[in-house]
Amino acid sequence: MTKFSTPSADELPTTRQLNRATLFAAAAAAVILVTIVLPAEYGRDPTGIGKAFGLTPMGEMKRDEAIAPTAAARPTAEVAAAVPAVARGGPVEVRLTLQPDQGEEVKATMKAGEAFTYRWSTDGGAVNFELHGEPKEAVGNEYTSYEKGTSTGADGSFRAPFDGTHGWYWRNRSAKPVTITVTATGQFEKFALVE
Repeated sequence: MTKFSTPSADELPTTRQLNRATLFAAAAAAVILVTIVLPAEYGRDPTGIGKAFGLTPMGEMKRDEAIAPTAAARPTAEVAAAVPAVARGGPVEVRLTLQPDQGEEVKATMKAGEAFTYRWSTDGGAVNFELHGEPKEAVGNEYTSYEKGTSTGADGSFRAPFDGTHGWYWRNRSAKPVTITVTATGQFEKFALVE
């Protein structure tokens, strides 16, 4: 077994050395916070380094996920044509224009097991999106996320796993307005912009 000796007082760091090491550690932590943590976790990039490393979009997506289901903080979208509630079957088309940093939702009211086919596209600019649903008697921010990402459009089919509203939340992160057109055909009570 190895025996270690206790260091003498001359071998221990001085108070000045300890203070210098503490200040260096605090400065390094601040640099890491500003250049990596804020862009990657919160979408805040005061130095621009996060964007250069591709961390800022990741943080923006996380921030959007946290605010997507809350309707109170979102401005109202411009709707090209009023879309009334439609009987089962469709097809229904909703067109909306999102200003820079604006988000909006289009939802279908469905029963468990009902399905629809869909297609959505933008007029050129990519938007952040999340396909999600809220149960009929959701409490607070209770929702289920099915798919999310950044795209200029998508098509496919969707089957409701529970009674409630199901649809998309889009956010325009570009500097120019983006128009989104979404069409749906299938089994739903209503397919419209969430107001």
